[in-house]
Amino acid sequence: MDYIVFAKNALMAWKLDETDRKILEILREDARTPNERVGKKVGLSEPAARRRVNNLAGRGIIRRFTIDVAESGGVTALVFVATSPDADSEKLIRMLCKEEGVGSVWEISGEMDVALMLSAPDIDSLNRRVDEMRRVGGVKKTQTNVVMKKRQ
Repeated sequence: MDYIVFAKNALMAWKLDETDRKILEILREDARTPNERVGKKVGLSEPAARRRVNNLAGRGIIRRFTIDVAESGGVTALVFVATSPDADSEKLIRMLCKEEGVGSVWEISGEMDVALMLSAPDIDSLNRRVDEMRRVGGVKKTQTNVVMKKRQ
């Protein structure tokens, strides 16, 4: 499955209509869906669908298109990060996004402040990557949950 990462502030700054929401749902399922197929599913021509997708990307609602690759012997984990109260969360999240193996990143509510998908070729590499995250300034603590089986 392909993932689309959304800019938190972009969703607040721009009102999305039902067609935009349908397009985002289609692209969540498969970011490589051709604009012609997107248009057919939402009742638009290919050029109109392309303009909508480009507009969503231009406004920062679609930040990037990524792929979910099945790696033989690889390991994936959900990593939850609690930040220090005085941490610059925007800067911290940008730094975490640059860490090797980081996929989707979410700002969340609750005891932890950030959730992210982390992939590595093996468990030792995953542990090293989590240790690197712990050394990022502003990270108070982490909680790592290894994905045992992916559904869907």
